[in-house]
Amino acid sequence: MNAPPLRSPGRDRQHLVERAVEAFGVSRLTAAEAAPAALPLTPPSAPPQTSGPAAERPAERPAPEPIPREALTALGLVVGSGKTARNRLAEEYSVIQHGVLRTVRATPSVDGRCGRIIMVTSARPGEGKTFTSVNLAAALALGSQRTVVLVDCDGKAGSLTDALGLRDRFGLSCLAAGAPGGGSVPFVPTTIPRLVVLGYGRSGLVGSPPPATLGAVLLRLANAHPDHLFVLDTPPCLATSEASLLAPIAGQVVMVIQAQATQRAEVEAALDLVDTCPNIQLLLNRALLRGHDTFGAYGYDDYHAPIHDRS
Repeated sequence: MNAPPLRSPGRDRQHLVERAVEAFGVSRLTAAEAAPAALPLTPPSAPPQTSGPAAERPAERPAPEPIPREALTALGLVVGSGKTARNRLAEEYSVIQHGVLRTVRATPSVDGRCGRIIMVTSARPGEGKTFTSVNLAAALALGSQRTVVLVDCDGKAGSLTDALGLRDRFGLSCLAAGAPGGGSVPFVPTTIPRLVVLGYGRSGLVGSPPPATLGAVLLRLANAHPDHLFVLDTPPCLATSEASLLAPIAGQVVMVIQAQATQRAEVEAALDLVDTCPNIQLLLNRALLRGHDTFGAYGYDDYHAPIHDRS
């Protein structure tokens, strides 16, 4: 991945696309071969027991074990990885997270929108949005000194929830469906300082709640945790309706685009679907590298991250 500093495009859609094309020296995003590169929210509890032993009442969920770094590494985590912490991708995500934080500070929260909600999406599957979500969330947790909640808003088979072993845990879909759970909000800690995860949950048991309901739950969570940042791993814009319905609650949208693969018309259609968000930023993934215009030119070029095809 070769990611430029994120910029907010405003409403000039044509200029945004033209600038991305020009910056990476391609006449068009074509399907060429890609190169490597206000209320506390708690789960609803069951009604009080009027009879029977107290042991029959719902018990508090035990504190979950932290998600190990190895599980996040399997999803492509390269940020803050010990002796390889200063690699090209980690340096690029350091630049990206500073741009994201500037937008958070510049975006006030208003009724129906929270400036601390950062939605990561793409036009179509396979462009690297989950890879981006994981690394951006880790970079923000390490760089901002704030708790960052990585939220799986996708929930499909093989998503972040499955990869981290959270499918059988109480999660976002359970909160949205009003499923009884007892205890506090089910944030699962990780071994990355200040990084926690909210999985999608047992969608097969409670059904799939409508995206608008997910948005209401996420706003309530954000209002209940005013010091937290929320990074949403959201389904592709052109595949499901979640991205377009969650965009109005987000302070910014990070649109991941696979260089030399995603069609320009697809990018423009995806941008139209998230136009209700005031700040839309492009992140070009797997761009061809040119000369000495990357961080590798300073001596970090001995590290090459594998290609990640997760959507």
